Amino acid sequence: MTIDIRTLATANLLVQLVLIGFVFGAVYLARRGRTIRHCTIIRGALIVQIVSILAIMLPSLLGYVENVPPIPFLYPELLIHHILGLVLIIIFVYVNLEVRRVIRPYIKRKTVMRLALGVWLVALALGINIYLTVYYA
Repeated sequence: MTIDIRTLATANLLVQLVLIGFVFGAVYLARRGRTIRHCTIIRGALIVQIVSILAIMLPSLLGYVENVPPIPFLYPELLIHHILGLVLIIIFVYVNLEVRRVIRPYIKRKTVMRLALGVWLVALALGINIYLTVYYA
């Protein structure tokens, strides 16, 4: 039994929606002062995100880069979406290094975390738009 790319994309979209739900839950916990639980949830969400990127998103991106469908603005949107995902991972690494005092804080942690949430939300919105454009346009 083979699973087609549309089924994988749909499953990935559902995973992304669940992940953002966990992220909002983690934000709630952080605002309540439960930072250790917040960090645990965010780390778990990012691990799932990285697995999703490697297992589903990267192969899909490579397939589209090689055979770009004639959909206006799809290629730049794909690149922006994936660049934002990489930026999010870099922010995650920075925050973890700063929390563990490996590096000095250059920016307030709260500012960086808000930036991370914003980047994640924009990447999610672009991902949903890409999904809808490719499979329902």
